[in-house]
Amino acid sequence: MANYSKGYNNQNKGYSNNNQNKQKVKHSGAKATTYTPTSGPNQGVEQHLTTGWRLSKGELIAIKCVTTSKSNLSDKGWFGSVACTFTNTKTGVQSFHWGTMQKNGGKVVIDGMAFVINPRAKNGGYAGTFLRSN
Repeated sequence: MANYSKGYNNQNKGYSNNNQNKQKVKHSGAKATTYTPTSGPNQGVEQHLTTGWRLSKGELIAIKCVTTSKSNLSDKGWFGSVACTFTNTKTGVQSFHWGTMQKNGGKVVIDGMAFVINPRAKNGGYAGTFLRSN
């Protein structure tokens, strides 16, 4: 048998193995779709939509990013001027930001917030902050 040092208890929660069987809780997700509206100002024009969600301090933040008439496709396959709306589902507070969207993957980057919404990330997508590498 092992000889334990003074004060160590194998019942101590800090050393238990109970966490090995628990699944990791997901804190964000994202999906991308393409659609063509049948009415409204963008009728017949293909639109790209990326939706996401994020748990932040116990509150659910819903994110919706969609191309607009101002969105222009660059040579590298990115849309500029993508309208992004963040909604706190608990309080109803909304905020609006402009971002850029990758046409093929639906990834949205909002530089001013250092925020990314990536539907192709593993385990159902990712919505959250990113660190810029120099």
